[in-house]
Amino acid sequence: MRDDQRNYAVVGVFVLAVTAGLVAWIAVLAGRTGPTDSYHVHFANVMGLSSGTQVFYEGYPVGRIEDIRPTTRDGRQVFRLDVSVEPGWRIPEDSTAIITASGLLSAVVVNVRGGTSTALLDPGDEIPSVEAPDLFAAVSSVAEDMGDLIQGGFKPMLETLAEGGPAITEDLEALAEKLNQTLVRIDGFLSGENARRIEHILENLDSASSGFAAVSGGLEQTRLQIDELLESVNALVEENRRPVGQAVVDLHESLESVSRHIEAIAHHLEVTTRNMNEFSRQIRENPGVIIRGRALDDEAG
Repeated sequence: MRDDQRNYAVVGVFVLAVTAGLVAWIAVLAGRTGPTDSYHVHFANVMGLSSGTQVFYEGYPVGRIEDIRPTTRDGRQVFRLDVSVEPGWRIPEDSTAIITASGLLSAVVVNVRGGTSTALLDPGDEIPSVEAPDLFAAVSSVAEDMGDLIQGGFKPMLETLAEGGPAITEDLEALAEKLNQTLVRIDGFLSGENARRIEHILENLDSASSGFAAVSGGLEQTRLQIDELLESVNALVEENRRPVGQAVVDLHESLESVSRHIEAIAHHLEVTTRNMNEFSRQIRENPGVIIRGRALDDEAG
């Protein structure tokens, strides 16, 4: 009997523990595990929203929708959303709430776009809202525009092309004929004989390239030899700088000495020239002067 009571007690405790855990898990999923700050938002369309829908602040989850109920504002039907937000969350008073979805297949949520004001909303205040554009209406509008474009633009163009089809076909045939002729000429240009000639030209170019490479090597060797010669000349000049300089100084002194005695040298040269002229004249007149002399010539006279 005591064993049965003990078993019943264990089973009861287990059931209570499981129930408590389930309740806690549901509370965590529902977001009601602690105190929250309450705000409200008004929207003209709440398609896709329900109690429990998440509320984001700049994409970060901060709360959920607690209740949605219709109301009247400015003479038209709107819907009031009571939302709960994490306590102490700072919401500028110029923030705006919008209904949005991260993708075409994503769930619809309420996202609060943070403002820049330093003044904050107090719990219980209304968060200003912005109506989201209707995606399906935009797609429908785009589809209508595409239909108008097809009817007004593409269809007449296709009709015009259909009317001018024979002329276009003739032009295409003429173009194809010209292309065929061009291909025939290209095929004739690329005949076996021309291919051999091109191959021979390429071989000559290859040989010329090899020869140019050899010439370049020879030029490089010549350049090195010229560099060595210039280095030798430079060394020779450096080595004989002083003797050459002394020779230049001596030459300068010699030229100065010649310049100082140039008048006397010129006078002597002039006298010598006159004597040579006189001597030449006497020899022409009497060649015997060379043998007998001038004195014998005078005695004979």
